[in-house]
Amino acid sequence: SALGTLLAEGDRARPVGVFGSFGWSGEAIDLLETKLRDGGFRFAFEPIRVKFSPDPPTLKRMEETGTALGRQLLNQQKRQRRVVAGGLSESRSNPAVLALGRVVGSLCVLTCVKGEGAAALNGGMVASWVSQASFTPPGFTVAVAKDRAVESLLHVGDRFVLNVLAEGRESGPMKRFLQPYSPGADRLAGLELEHSPAGQPVLPEALAWLEASVSQRMECGDHWLVYAQVSHGGLLDGSGITAVHQRRSGANY
Repeated sequence: SALGTLLAEGDRARPVGVFGSFGWSGEAIDLLETKLRDGGFRFAFEPIRVKFSPDPPTLKRMEETGTALGRQLLNQQKRQRRVVAGGLSESRSNPAVLALGRVVGSLCVLTCVKGEGAAALNGGMVASWVSQASFTPPGFTVAVAKDRAVESLLHVGDRFVLNVLAEGRESGPMKRFLQPYSPGADRLAGLELEHSPAGQPVLPEALAWLEASVSQRMECGDHWLVYAQVSHGGLLDGSGITAVHQRRSGANY
């Protein structure tokens, strides 16, 4: 059988993955996982079990699993390139990249919910590449890395909230949304949230918030530049100052 051949001749240095659909019992998937683990294989991701047919949260989890695996492989390649280069990154010797790092932006948290009930999907991320882009209609842009889980929730017509963080109070929200999440995890679980008129999540500790809908997207290398038009907003602290992120290099956030 194919499994027998894999167990007998498979390369243990290469990670494997198990995913599949089942009816009333997932015993076949469990058996496959057990055989591979006992055979000395390491897993690239935890097995994914789909009962009958995938729902939107399951599809999102599968997408995030693939994205996380791709990010892991790219990071491994970057580490290997640094070793070959003697441990120095190109940005440390590139004046243009160092100069680009002096471009700063407001510290924000982007939050969103798409869908309703059990099929609802949510996302959140720290965003500092943010800029006002238009007066009429009021709009702004935010750059979103292609490997961000929230990217798939920010297509034309989708709504979200940009929470502008306050100086001196930014550490809590940043710590929350910078932590690694497992694929499919609820990014907003346990948070005390308010909601915009369209039902999008608002962080009450923010300095200000803007509800917006995606109007255009432009592909920019390893990021998407999202242009969104503002529909509602509010100032939660009239005396606060916007938190700003200072960088040393344009090669990272």
